Amino acid sequence: MDDSEPQTSTLPINFGKGLVEVGALTTLIGSTIAAVLVLGKKGPAGIVWGTISAFGSSSVVKACASGATPGWFRQMVNLRTPVSDAALGLDLPLSPSFKLARMARTGLDQPIGVFCDAGALEHASPMVKEHPSCRDVYVFDDETQFILDGLPATSPGDPLKVYEYSSYPFFWSHGTWHQTSLLSLSLLKYSEAYFLFRGSMAMAILSAAPFTFFLLAAICLEINELISSRRPMKTDGQLDIVAGPLPSVKQLGGPRKIFLGATKNVRNSLRMKIIWTVGAVLYLISLLISYVLLDRHTTDVVITWAVFQVTWLVLRILISHLKGSSEVTGTRRIIANEIQALTLPMKLRVANLILAVANCLQNLHPRGLLAYAEDSYSIVQITRMLVITNMRQVYVLPREHSSSIQLNVVAVIGDVTLSSAAWMLGSKFTPMDVYDSCIIVLSQGQPQGLIAIPSARVLTAKANFQTGVNGSEKVDPLFVPRTMAGGSEVSDPEWMYWIPCQSGNWLQFKSTNLLSLGKRTADVLNDDQLTKVLSAGNLHISLKISLEVKEIVDIARKAAELLVSVFN
Repeated sequence: MDDSEPQTSTLPINFGKGLVEVGALTTLIGSTIAAVLVLGKKGPAGIVWGTISAFGSSSVVKACASGATPGWFRQMVNLRTPVSDAALGLDLPLSPSFKLARMARTGLDQPIGVFCDAGALEHASPMVKEHPSCRDVYVFDDETQFILDGLPATSPGDPLKVYEYSSYPFFWSHGTWHQTSLLSLSLLKYSEAYFLFRGSMAMAILSAAPFTFFLLAAICLEINELISSRRPMKTDGQLDIVAGPLPSVKQLGGPRKIFLGATKNVRNSLRMKIIWTVGAVLYLISLLISYVLLDRHTTDVVITWAVFQVTWLVLRILISHLKGSSEVTGTRRIIANEIQALTLPMKLRVANLILAVANCLQNLHPRGLLAYAEDSYSIVQITRMLVITNMRQVYVLPREHSSSIQLNVVAVIGDVTLSSAAWMLGSKFTPMDVYDSCIIVLSQGQPQGLIAIPSARVLTAKANFQTGVNGSEKVDPLFVPRTMAGGSEVSDPEWMYWIPCQSGNWLQFKSTNLLSLGKRTADVLNDDQLTKVLSAGNLHISLKISLEVKEIVDIARKAAELLVSVFN
């Protein structure tokens, strides 16, 4: 009797390594399908079927990573795909302190829209000048784009139309039977664990662990969607959107669409990011350990594992082509209103969008983001400052005044805000028309309080060739076009302000290190004195005479009247 150990038949190749190569090859087959399913485009059951096979793993992991990470990260590390853009969209925070978002913008085209969270207004402080919540959009997700595509655009110069959902009970259609059937069918995955358990308990556990996590997550999501589908949808989704070619000094603003109260994309919710993060970790660890163990197991175990992966791959492709999903198939009734017909809270949300667009435009401005660091973009702050009773055409000088007076500058509403208001509200003014316009808010103490005056401001600088020139040397006056005033050939940029006063006088003051708020000493000038300052040609600007400043202020008054009309 032969007492030798029984010999296990093996293939004359390293089968584990071979499966890695086969797995890589299958990425070419149905990889897009796997990503679409994982990112929830076919509902909760699609997430399970997208991750059910080890083949096509690179697409699965990349899709999970795309879903779990913010847009700026996807852009910077090249995680973006057409599938992720369609499912998640691409938007970046507009907070000036978010440096990573600014870095991500360098590789992108101009934004196609802006949105903000109306719910953030409830917690906004009037002491904060930053916008409470706004993001610029480079790609809208499919559901949002579908809504926007169905809305007629408002042409440049035409009165604004504002769209919102009509107030009536609406229920999302939900394919409960379809989702339940696919989730039940996915339980066949446990047959793989059963057969693998007979040859390797470790392989059985590795096969079942990530599947079980995604299955439980999908069941929870399905229950949540089932409950939600039985309740009327909220009329106001709190997401306010403006879409269209944004105005800038390089291009005029194009047709725009304003939608108030859109529903937020559930795929960008925290719970979905947690599911994708944990699921990706489990899936990747399970996959790597499985390939390591395959080299140490019998051919029977390896073949069993491989056959099941191919089976799931084929079923995944077939299921992806089935009709029916959890995606929205019905459309809600949308109504259009003129801005005059809106309630005051809705007008404030339009004004909030105007400031959100202005926040975006400062990133596109040739003056640079730093120049606008002190401008106000908070609707809570601005609506309190720009009430009708605070608006002034001119600053009233005291009867007895010296050649300079003290000012307390509380806020500055800059040209990007006036440009945004003009575009959104249908004015003829372009970004170049309001380029040097602004509104200055001053505090006069009690009982006068705050006053807001449309004014002029320019970003002055010193040409490098003028630096170090002594008083005895004659330098020719230098006047440059508006958009050419910056660049590496100048230094010491500062804001210069001119506030109109009665009797044709002006208050002139300058910023310090681009800081304009707080106590400022302003010189009192008449027209001739202002013309003398401008004609010297040492400010590196285009203005030459006081008449040009008057024209700027006239435009500032009209643009300010337009902005104030939204919330007064």
